[in-house]
Amino acid sequence: MPITRRARAHPTVASPTTLLTASGIRGDWTDCQRQPVSAHACTDPAEWARGLFHDPPAWVTAALSVRDRAVRLLGLRTTSQESFPVLARNEKEVLVGADDRHLDFRAAVRCHDGAVDVITFVQVHNTLGWLYLGPVRLVHPPMVRGLLRRAAGRLDPSPGP
Repeated sequence: MPITRRARAHPTVASPTTLLTASGIRGDWTDCQRQPVSAHACTDPAEWARGLFHDPPAWVTAALSVRDRAVRLLGLRTTSQESFPVLARNEKEVLVGADDRHLDFRAAVRCHDGAVDVITFVQVHNTLGWLYLGPVRLVHPPMVRGLLRRAAGRLDPSPGP
């Protein structure tokens, strides 16, 4: 039996979704990571959001722990299960996000056209937000790709050829 491999998550153009547009967030920085999926994959964006944000692998937990120690010194909020509250949903996407004094973020998890996208929009409020966003811009894309691949392992039973 030949070994089948799952298509790798990859960056793509970040365009606002219905829920991102309705949220009114300005995209000072945007990112979109896409995970191709088979026709047998789960198409419920709420399931994908849970798989992405509520059961991270150990390396993501460790990275967020380092982040929390650093931002605590700046008086910023640390991460928790409530860090990714669902703000809105429809049949094709779920919008999570949070607002803080330095920046606001929204992440839409969208299932469509044989893929799952995580589209992130960040609105920066001040210099601290821009300073914070500097290293986040480097770490965020590969971290989201890893989370997508992991979630696909559970939510897409048929990785395809």
